[in-house]
Amino acid sequence: MEDAVRPSKEAFNAMYERGYRTWAALWEIAAADNHLPQDHLTSLCSVFPNHPYFPESLTVDKSFSNTVTVRGRTTWTTTRGPCDLSPFQEEVVIHVASSCPTTIVFVSDPHPTMMFPNYFGRESNHVPVLVLAWAYILSARWAELIPRASTPDYSSHQARLNAGSGPKRPEDDYDSVVVDVGDVDDAAARWWTAILAADGGWDASIRSSTGVLLCSPWSIRAQPGPTFVISANVQPRSYVANHRPASFGTAVRYLSGYCHLHSIAEQSRAALAAALLIPVAKFDNKRIELPVPRLPRKATREQERTQALPSWDGELRQLDRLLTLSCNSRGVKALLNSIFFEPDVACNVCGAWLQGSFAFLDSDKARDPHVLLRTFMKRDPDLGFLWLGAFITGAEARCLQEARMGWWKVDLSAAAWTGTHASFIQEFIPKAPPNAREISRADECRLMYLSHEPDHAVPPLFPFAPFGSTAMEDTDLDVRRHARCSAAHGLEYSGFTWDCQGGKKVEQERNGALAITIRAKPGQPPSWNNSVAVDYDSLDFEDEVSEMVTRNVFTWLRGEDGFAVAERAIREHEWVENLESDDDSPIEGDVRSTAGGNLGGWLLGLSTRRSNSL
Repeated sequence: MEDAVRPSKEAFNAMYERGYRTWAALWEIAAADNHLPQDHLTSLCSVFPNHPYFPESLTVDKSFSNTVTVRGRTTWTTTRGPCDLSPFQEEVVIHVASSCPTTIVFVSDPHPTMMFPNYFGRESNHVPVLVLAWAYILSARWAELIPRASTPDYSSHQARLNAGSGPKRPEDDYDSVVVDVGDVDDAAARWWTAILAADGGWDASIRSSTGVLLCSPWSIRAQPGPTFVISANVQPRSYVANHRPASFGTAVRYLSGYCHLHSIAEQSRAALAAALLIPVAKFDNKRIELPVPRLPRKATREQERTQALPSWDGELRQLDRLLTLSCNSRGVKALLNSIFFEPDVACNVCGAWLQGSFAFLDSDKARDPHVLLRTFMKRDPDLGFLWLGAFITGAEARCLQEARMGWWKVDLSAAAWTGTHASFIQEFIPKAPPNAREISRADECRLMYLSHEPDHAVPPLFPFAPFGSTAMEDTDLDVRRHARCSAAHGLEYSGFTWDCQGGKKVEQERNGALAITIRAKPGQPPSWNNSVAVDYDSLDFEDEVSEMVTRNVFTWLRGEDGFAVAERAIREHEWVENLESDDDSPIEGDVRSTAGGNLGGWLLGLSTRRSNSL
C-alpha cells in the first residue's frame, strides 16, 4: 500500500542522489578555479541596494538589561491586479547592543579554514589585524547612528609601540608580531596601540534604562596571546599619552593608510566581511579564533598592485546598509543557510536532499576548505562575502550543523532585502484555470499567508513546501476565492519603515530602478551528471529531518481548521498524528468533525474558512 506521506524508497534514493550530485557539480566548478572571485569582495561597495539602513533619531528600546533594540516594519504587497487582498506589515526587531564583548583568540596552529593568504597572492596575512581595525570602525559608525550611544573610548590597555625608524622586534620577545604602520602621527600611533591591545584597548557602549553598560555589536576582547609590537615612524616624535579617540572618519583614514602602505585592499575587504560576522559569533555564544598574523618585517612598495580602496566617504550609506545587516544576526544566519534550500524539494523528502548534500560535503573529496568556501560562493554568489566572513570567523561550523539537521529558520525580510530565495512562501502563485478542481498545497499555503488571517499571520518556520494538492472544495474560502480571481498573487517587498523618536516614521522604499529579483540557485548538474558515483553510506530511510519539517508545515497548514476528510491518511500518519495538543483523540467514523477536543475553535472558523474537515 502506498504511504500517504513518506516517499517511496525509489523517490528517496533519487532525491539523495540529487543532493549529492548537485554539490559534486558545484565542487567541480569551484575546484577548477583556485582564485577567490574578486567580485565577491568588490561587491561590498554595491551589494543589496534595497537593504534598509539605520536613519537618524531612531527610537531605541533600552528597557532590557542585556540588549538594546530598534524596531521597524517590512511592508509586503500581495497582489498585482484588481483584488481586495490587502498589503500587510511584518514587525522586525534588531538588536543593536550586547551584554559583553566577543572574545578573540589568536592561535598559532589554526584550523585550515582560517588560512587565506594564497587568495591574495602573497605570503603575508594581514586579515587578523584588519579585522580588529574594522571592529573599531563599525563601532565608531554605530555610535554616530544609535541615539545615546557613546563614541569609542580608549582604555588603559595598549599594545607596545616602537617609535623608531623601522620594524624591530624586541630582543627579549621572539614570539611578538611586529606590525609596521609606516609614517604616522602620534594620534594614529595611539589608535593602533588601542586596536592591537590585549584585553581590550577600546570600548564603545550604551547604557540601558536599568543602568547596565552594554557594548556595541562589534566590541571585542583579544585574549592575551602573541605580543603585538607596533613599528611606526611617528611624526612628530613627541608622543602624547592622552589622545582623543579616533572618530569614524579618522579611523577609516588610518586604516586606509595602512592598506596603501602594504597594498592590501583585498585583504581589507575580506576583513570587513569577517567583522560583519562578529555579531553572529555573539549570537551563537562563540569565541572567534584567528591565526597569528604573518607579516613582512617591512612594507615592500615594489610589490604594490593597483587596487581600488574605498574610503567609504562617498559610500557611507552602503556601509550603513552592511552595518544594519550585520546587526541582524538571525537574518545573517538565515541567509547563510539559505544555500541549502532547493525550491522544488518538498518537506517529506527534504531530509533525503540534505543527507545527499552532506554525504558529498563530508566526503574525503570535499576536505579542502578553500574549495568548500568557493563551492558555497558558487551556490549563491551574492552571499559570497558573507560566507568568506563566516569561514574567517568560524561561524560556518554552526551554520553547517544547523543545515545538516534541517534546523534553520527563515527570515523573509532579510531574504527580500537581499533578493535571496529562502522559502517556498516567496514564490508567485500561478493563476488557476476557472474549472480548476485542486490546488497545490504549496500555493494553498501561500494564499493563506497572503490572506493574513490571525492564525496564519506568521509564515511557516521552515523553507520546504508541503507536498501534494488539495481539492479546491476542501480549501478555506479565502484560498478558493483568490485562487480563481483575475489578479496575480505573491509576496512582494514594498519597503521598510523605521520607528523614530517623537512618533516619527521614516520610510525607506524599495528602489524602483533596482527592483528586487529573487535569485535562482545554480548547481543542478546537466542531465544529473550520472557519471558522478554516489556514496550511499549516509543514506538513512528513517529521515527524522523530513518528519520534523513535515509535521511543522502541516501544523501550520491544518493545525487550526483541521484536516479535510480526503486527508485522513495524512492526519493519521505517524509523522503527523502528534501535531495536536494533549487532548487530541483518534479519528473515528466517517463524520465530518474536528480532530481532537478543539471543537469551539473549529466552529468559530467554520463559517469563514473550510467545511468538510476532520
